[in-house]
Amino acid sequence: MIVIGTRFGVYIMLYVFNEFHLTKNRDIQFIKPCRMPAEGHLVLTKEYANRLFSIGKIVQINLDNCSIQRMEKLSENSTLQDVEGVGLLPLVEILNNCHVALTAIGLNEMPDLHVKKARLAYERFCRKFWSTHKDDLDATYRHYNENSESKRISFEQLSNSKRVTYGASYVAMLHIQNIKLNYSYQAPEEQFKTYIYGISNLLGIISSFEVEIAKYAFWELNQREVNELLDSIRIRRKDIRENFAKRKTSTLKCKEFSFDAAMDIYWLSGANMSEDLNGSMIIKSKKYTLDIWVGTNDHKLYRICRDIHSVYFEGSRMKRLASTREDILKSLPYWKKVDRFAHEFLLQRRSLENVNMDDFLEKIDNAVSYLSGALDKSFLHNS
Repeated sequence: MIVIGTRFGVYIMLYVFNEFHLTKNRDIQFIKPCRMPAEGHLVLTKEYANRLFSIGKIVQINLDNCSIQRMEKLSENSTLQDVEGVGLLPLVEILNNCHVALTAIGLNEMPDLHVKKARLAYERFCRKFWSTHKDDLDATYRHYNENSESKRISFEQLSNSKRVTYGASYVAMLHIQNIKLNYSYQAPEEQFKTYIYGISNLLGIISSFEVEIAKYAFWELNQREVNELLDSIRIRRKDIRENFAKRKTSTLKCKEFSFDAAMDIYWLSGANMSEDLNGSMIIKSKKYTLDIWVGTNDHKLYRICRDIHSVYFEGSRMKRLASTREDILKSLPYWKKVDRFAHEFLLQRRSLENVNMDDFLEKIDNAVSYLSGALDKSFLHNS
């Protein structure tokens, strides 16, 4: 059996390294962020992977940095019991029982000072627990500065290409912080409108994924109302607000939190980009199309991606957002208002001419400067 290990993926990402505490039975989860319109939530099994391989497709699992950090807890003397203890046994079982590719995409999410340790841990994991793997000849490697001492990443100091890549999501998350601080007097549905108008004016483009996040970000409830929600809704609201809309207490903390959130959005959408680019690999002179999955031990992100994902647009490679919407949500006044407003606004924008992207980087930089200034002014006033 040939097993290919794509060690370092082709994506370029930066991420803030976060310490975490291992929790018993928090096993790695696998999810496919882009599905066919009629498909429900898929489960990655050896039968699924081997069936795809037989028809010229190969499952590629993109590991996030959370799972790679689990690998750092292992050593040369670690056993399968140790692997199970850090929640990676399901990954070992998949790797050794079917035709798959694996990419340590999470290495590209880490600041430079953490990359060397993480890379060695990943290589050790593959060597000890996936002995049949082979490196993809076309694999790319993350370049990093071993002497770097920086623990955080400043968006403003990123290269032009990276600011373009992450900028729209970063501005969206920063604007949520701005609204929660400077427009707290508005009703929740008015805050959502402020978000939509603000992003439209600042950037000229709006992401449906981030619009869905914003709906939950501004949905304020008292504790009694939260307790009355269906478990699925309550958990989704909590996951999204903790990951993308937690109010911070200084401009620096707002920017750091927003950047982390933007990286998570990029992680959740990275698989779509791979498939949009018709990603493939060559195995014994035969070309295999990639079927992209993501693997993470962060169950919060896993649940968000399960409920808010992409579907193929029939007849093309284009994708549309698919989000879970329970019947009870459709009947609530807040959701009626924000869903109707978002639908009408985005429908109107669809009829406009294509957005000019020539000055997009300038718009991003100006938006970041404007929102940072608005946050600075408010925190200074309230200090």
